Amino acid sequence: DEIHRYLISERVVSLAAIKKEISNLLKTGEIISKAGFFLPSSSVGWRIPLPYSLILLRQRRNKISQKKLAIAKQASGLISIIPWVKMVAVTGALAMENSDENDDIDLMVITSKNRLWIVRPLVYLFASFFFKRRRPIIKGLALGPQGQALSKSISDVSNTICLNLWLDESALAIPLGQRNLYTAHELAQMKPVVNKDGIYERMMWENRWGRTYLANVWGRLKGQQVFNLLTCQPANLLNILAFNLQFHYMKPKMTNERVFLHSAFFHPGNRADTILSAYDRLCHRSF
Repeated sequence: DEIHRYLISERVVSLAAIKKEISNLLKTGEIISKAGFFLPSSSVGWRIPLPYSLILLRQRRNKISQKKLAIAKQASGLISIIPWVKMVAVTGALAMENSDENDDIDLMVITSKNRLWIVRPLVYLFASFFFKRRRPIIKGLALGPQGQALSKSISDVSNTICLNLWLDESALAIPLGQRNLYTAHELAQMKPVVNKDGIYERMMWENRWGRTYLANVWGRLKGQQVFNLLTCQPANLLNILAFNLQFHYMKPKMTNERVFLHSAFFHPGNRADTILSAYDRLCHRSF
C-alpha cells in the first residue's frame, strides 16, 4: 500500500499492477522480501545485516510513532475546541509513522480566514498548559518557560508539541515556485486529525498539481465546493492587530521563519523547499 500510494508517476497505477510488478521483481531476484517489507537485493551486498536492521528500525519506529500519534490526537482534539480551528494535521516523520524516540510531534493548524493570529495565542496557551510544548531555538539555544537557556539536546524535544505550520483557509494553495516532488510528498503524507467543513479535501483539491508527481494520491480526487461565508469585520481588524503585535514581538528572534498574515512557518532550520505561501507577501490585501 505504501509503495502504491507514493509511487512517483504522472498517471494513476492500480494496486493490482503494483502487486504484479512486485511479484515479477521477486521472481527475478531484483528485490527481496522480509516481514512485509521489500528491499533491492543489491542492498545485501553493502553489508549483510543492513537490510534486516533497516526492517527492525522501521518496526521499532512504527511502535514509537503509535504512542506519539496518541498524544497528537489528544492535543488536536483539545485545540479543535477553539471555534475558528478548521484543521489540525500531523506532519513530518510522525505522519509517515517513522519517528524516533527523541523526535517532537509536528502539527499543522489551519484556521478560518482572517483568524490565524487570534487563534494562535489560544492554541499556544492550550498546548502549553496541557502538554509539553517545544520551545523556540534562538541562536542555538532552546528557551525554557521563563526564558532561561536550555541545553540543545535532542532529549529536550522528545514528545513535545511543535506548532510549526500555520495557514488560514485563504492560503491553501501552494505557490508556483514551491510546486515540486518534495512539497507534493509533504502534502500527501500529512495526516488530518481534525477536519472541519472538508478543509483537508479543499486543500488537496487546490493543490491538485501534485498529481504530476504522485498521481495515485490525487488521481481520483474530486472537486470540493467552496462556500464564501461573510465574516465579522471587527474580528478581521482584531486579527490584523494580533498579527502585528505578535510579529513585532517575534521579529528580533526570527532566523529562518516565514511569517505572513495568512500563513506562518516556524520549523527550526527551515529550507527553501519547505511549504511556503509566497503570495502572502501581499499580506495587507483586501480582507
